[in-house]
Amino acid sequence: MSVPGELVSAALFRSRREAEEAWDHLADAGIPATVVTDPGLLGKYTVSVEVEREDLDRAVAALQAKLSDDDQGQSGE
Repeated sequence: MSVPGELVSAALFRSRREAEEAWDHLADAGIPATVVTDPGLLGKYTVSVEVEREDLDRAVAALQAKLSDDDQGQSGE
């Protein structure tokens, strides 16, 4: 059983733009999410999309499906 309000990372990104695109996709799928920027050490920041623990499996599946669709779209161009 998870703690209500417990956020976990669903994905890590290299840029805030990529994370916001993922956030938008999750919002369209009805999965609440938050974009978090961690400054890290020596300027090597990370950007993650976090979701409630109970939504993690759905969020990961939705993001994997989006990546798969994006890959197919790029190979068809």
